[in-house]
Amino acid sequence: MGAPEKSQANANSMQRVKVYRLSDDGKWDDQGTGHVSVDYLERSEELGLFVIDEEDHETLLLHRISSDDIYRKQEDTIISWRDPEYSTELALSFQETTGCSYIWDHICTVQRNLHFNPLNSKYFQYSEF
Repeated sequence: MGAPEKSQANANSMQRVKVYRLSDDGKWDDQGTGHVSVDYLERSEELGLFVIDEEDHETLLLHRISSDDIYRKQEDTIISWRDPEYSTELALSFQETTGCSYIWDHICTVQRNLHFNPLNSKYFQYSEF
């Protein structure tokens, strides 16, 4: 009976991240630690990255995934980008390489679907792998 709890714990650690924002003086400021997921934005058909704080369960980051080529995967555990809506550099530093790969693959899938379906048609359905 303990298997579902164990797999949930593994999934949580796999997608555990620190959120960083580049400050005006060029330093990366730690915004907090949480768990990242890809999900639909509220009242929208657009997908975004959500990071929920692991302690107080507040939203640390909410970012609409862009069809533009703004994302970079650095090493095996960092995804960074310049957020066009807020004109700031952001980065997710993953605890696990598998979590970074998992979210990176989701970003790439969403971008491919946005390119094939630029009008974000109601017929497009996002599905996990």
